Amino acid sequence: MDNTYQTLQTLYRIVREETHPEQYLCTPREMVLHSTFGWDLIHKHLISLAEEGLVILQQLDTPHCYITPEGIELVRSAIPEETEKAGVGLVLNEKLV
Repeated sequence: MDNTYQTLQTLYRIVREETHPEQYLCTPREMVLHSTFGWDLIHKHLISLAEEGLVILQQLDTPHCYITPEGIELVRSAIPEETEKAGVGLVLNEKLV
């Protein structure tokens, strides 16, 4: 699986409980705490995902990010509904592999 999409899934897991997940400004700290990757690699992934229109990067004191509706839809299409509701590990479909 492409690690870039693992980073997208990590971002989705952080924002999925929000009322408006596409409006949640995710910090680098949150990304590092919820990921198995270091910030340098996460940042590279986010840049790549931004080029695909799946996240929006915003430069504050450090780069923060939003997940786009397209990013949310891509991750949701890869996760069976029961798995998402149960909060269990994510299952990937072929599009993300």
